[in-house]
Amino acid sequence: MPETSSNQNAVKLIGEALIPGASLLMDGNILAGGAHAIIGAWARVALGPVGLALVVANSYAKSTTGKNLLKQFGKSESKPEAEAPKAS
Repeated sequence: MPETSSNQNAVKLIGEALIPGASLLMDGNILAGGAHAIIGAWARVALGPVGLALVVANSYAKSTTGKNLLKQFGKSESKPEAEAPKAS
C-alpha cells in the first residue's frame, strides 16, 4: 500500500474534482491516470454525475490504497486455513 500523508491525499482529492485520474497522474502512473480521464469524460456524458463519481472514486482509491473499488469492497479471496490432522 502506498504511504501518503493527509496533505497529499487532500491535494489528490482536489485534483480528482478537476480531472478524473488526477491522483494517479500525480503518482506518476500516466497510463492509468490517462485512462481514468478518458473513461471519466465518457462516463459523464453517458451516465451523468453518478458515472463520473464512480470513476473519480475508483481513481482516488487506486491511488491511495493500491486497490480499485471492486477489490476494495469485493469479497475477500483469502484461503481458509488447512485443517489440523485428527488424532487417532
